Parts: sequence; C-alpha cells; structure tokens
Amino acid sequence: MTDLTLSSAQRILLQRVAVSGPDGFEIAPRARASAAILVGHGLLDGADDLYHATPAGRQALGLAEEPEHPTAAEPEVRAADQQEPPTSRAPRDGTKAAQVVAMLSQPDGVTVSRISEATGWLPHSVRGFLAGALKKTHGMAAVSEAAEGGRVYRLAAGGTR
Repeated sequence: MTDLTLSSAQRILLQRVAVSGPDGFEIAPRARASAAILVGHGLLDGADDLYHATPAGRQALGLAEEPEHPTAAEPEVRAADQQEPPTSRAPRDGTKAAQVVAMLSQPDGVTVSRISEATGWLPHSVRGFLAGALKKTHGMAAVSEAAEGGRVYRLAAGGTR
C-alpha cells in the first residue's frame, strides 16, 4: 500500500469502523462519501451502510489485524455503565439557584414572574432552570399547578425526584 493521506473525517470514520464490533458499523448518510473513498482505497468493505475495516484499514491505523471482541458469555462492560449516577447536591449558599430553591420551598409556591424579578433572569431562563438544572444538577423536581395569578411552582414532595 502506498502512503495515503486521509482527511480528518476519513480517519475518524475509519477508526470508528475499525473498533466496532463484529456486526459492523452503520454509516450515517452524511458520511457515505467518506466511506466510498475508503472503500475505493481498500480500507473498508461493506454495503447498505454497514461497513467493516479491512486488514489494510486496520494497518493504516496501526491496529492489530483482528480485534478481540467479547463473547456472549463475557459481555462488554463500558465505562459509562460502571459510573455511579450523579449525586444530587444543594445549590451553594448565596447563589441565584439557592434563592430559587428557597422560593420553591415556600408552602404557597412561586410564579415564574416572581422568580424572574428576584433573580433578574428572563422567564425562559427561569423555565429552563426548573426543567434542566434543578433536576439534573441539584436532583430536585418542581411541580406546578395552574392558579389565578399564573402557574405556581413548588418543590415536589421530599424535594427530590
């Protein structure tokens, strides 16, 4: 094989296909052109968007000839599967997030407009905090109900999801 210069997209595609399992790698439609070039150079083989790296493709990446894949008796354990779920943490004292949590803890609840006035956030930012950071970062959930002055939000029972 002669020296072949691959674009970054071609190299990334070849790497992903080379490390994929024995079932092959499904190519996204936007990567078909790069896959076709790699097939033309003999680095990939496959059809119908399902490709495998050839020995020449693995050699171009400096990888071993045949990858070892886990058997059915030894399922592959990924690092993401081994990580513990993120722990909930209360917002730091003195932050706007702590201020919002305190407002949500009131028995009467609070409206988006009151949170917006208190924090200086725009209403869409308040709703984003309630839907995103409150749940994901702080492990808390807010419940809402329609009221006369608008929708009222408060922390869910127990304050956590």
